[in-house]
Parts: sequence; C-alpha cells; structure tokens
Amino acid sequence: MDGTLLDTEAVHRTAMQATAQAMDFELPDAMFAALVGVHRDRNIEMLLDHLGPDFPIEDFYRDADARFEAMWREGVPFRPGARELLARFAGHGLPQAVATSTASPFAEQRLAASGIADHFATVVTRSDVLRPKPDAEPYALAARRLGVAAADCVAVEDSPNGLRAAVAAGMMALLVPDLVPASHETEMLATAVLPDLGAVGALVAAALAER
Repeated sequence: MDGTLLDTEAVHRTAMQATAQAMDFELPDAMFAALVGVHRDRNIEMLLDHLGPDFPIEDFYRDADARFEAMWREGVPFRPGARELLARFAGHGLPQAVATSTASPFAEQRLAASGIADHFATVVTRSDVLRPKPDAEPYALAARRLGVAAADCVAVEDSPNGLRAAVAAGMMALLVPDLVPASHETEMLATAVLPDLGAVGALVAAALAER
C-alpha cells in the first residue's frame, strides 16, 4: 500500500524529519530509508539503536503521527499510474489484495479515503499477522483469503522488506522502487525491477495474453 499504491512514504519522511528537527536531532534520508517497509515495532528498535535507549520515542511518534495525519487527510497522494493499474487488473478479472505493514484501522482508513478500497477482496494488515514483513506470513495469508495458490500470485512491491516477504511466500515479485533504489540483492530477488506501475500492467497483460 504505502509506497506502491499510495505516495505516503514521502509524507512519512516529511513528517518524521520535521518532528526530528523540532526535537533537535537529525533523521537523515539514509536512516529513514532503512525504516521503509518495516513495521512500527521494528522501526522503534532501529531508532532507539540509533538515538540511544533514553530517547523519548513515544513523544517522537506522537508528534510525527499527528503531522502525518494532518498532511495525508488533505488528500491521499497516489503513486503514478496506481489507479489505472487497479482498473486494468479489474478489467482482466484478477482478484486483488493488499498486504501491508500498516496496522488496522489505519490501513483501511487510508484505502477508503483514497477511494480505492473497493478494488480489494481482502486487506491484510500488521494487525492480522504474528510475523510481519519481511516474513512470508502477510502474503501467504492474502493468498489464502483470495483462494489462490501463492505461486499463482503476482506481488508488486516498492521496498526490500516487502520484496523479501513476497519471495518467501513463493510469489512472482515485481519491484517498482520508490524511496529506496534497487540494489544488487533486490535485483536478484525480484522477477523484474520495473520503472513504474504502467510497466507492471503491461507485463501482466502480456503474460495473460500468452495463456
């Protein structure tokens, strides 16, 4: 969801860096990039490792979350081609699901506010699993809920941890990088690294045409 369909990772970065500045410390882009695609509990561990165990992490997230909420409620930004891709998949009769590291009810609220919630037969959030991304559990659960074998699913991801989860679940994994560029590892893991969601739609359409 975040960084793949909705352009919320950039909003998160703006909110968290503004809070960091207000609290008189720096959150470099490289540090933020390490947090992308990682669930909140692990984010907290990483930030405390970086800033020290006495850092007021609850105050940090309270302020950053408030900034984020204020910004995204002004209008949910889409990644380029996201709505067109969802419509294209629907036109092919493909069942669609979201597997996200965002918890409930926040994930569902963002999808509803963006107007795309009806595209998805199911939404798997951080609240639905014991082992979030990069574990396979979110994608495996999404496949079960769709009634489709994981090997017959295509996962579209923007982050290394999401990609690892999709591959671990046995899915064809397509990477469309957002804030974190492709690396040698992700290029080796991904079925394909694509420049945008339009290329995802073209690849899937071509595969369907060969069936």
